[in-house]
Amino acid sequence: MPSSMVLLEEEPSTSPPTRMVWQATLPGDARQVGAARRIVEALFAGTGREDDAGLIASELVTNALRHSRSGLADGWFDIQVLVPDLGEALIVVTDLGCEGRPSFDARESDGEPAEGGMGLRIVRDLAERFEYHGTPGHGHRIGVYLGLRTRAAE
Repeated sequence: MPSSMVLLEEEPSTSPPTRMVWQATLPGDARQVGAARRIVEALFAGTGREDDAGLIASELVTNALRHSRSGLADGWFDIQVLVPDLGEALIVVTDLGCEGRPSFDARESDGEPAEGGMGLRIVRDLAERFEYHGTPGHGHRIGVYLGLRTRAAE
């Protein structure tokens, strides 16, 4: 037996994983918005949050393409999803950066809600919590947490 081989003393587990993890780096093309939404909805199947998760993914990807360098000809974005059996799921979208930073409460100078910018406000309202990291020069990473019910209860 080669020295790099290790013998398993236990049988491999046949039980399903306790969480679903998915990550993809996709081209900065508007067609990817719908694709990302459908994949995220499928990953959240049975959680009771399929539609919310799909909408959040769609809004985050749309913003990455519309407001960052991710939407340029050679652009790309990254999406990550963690769906545990119970607790908080996480959807993360990372873009290539732009001037300014994402705002979850877009307002005009007079304090009224901005004409656009409703996407991140919708995301904020659906989320248990969210986090933002990044800089205009290096990219933005937005993580959105969603509370889940057990899949078995559905």
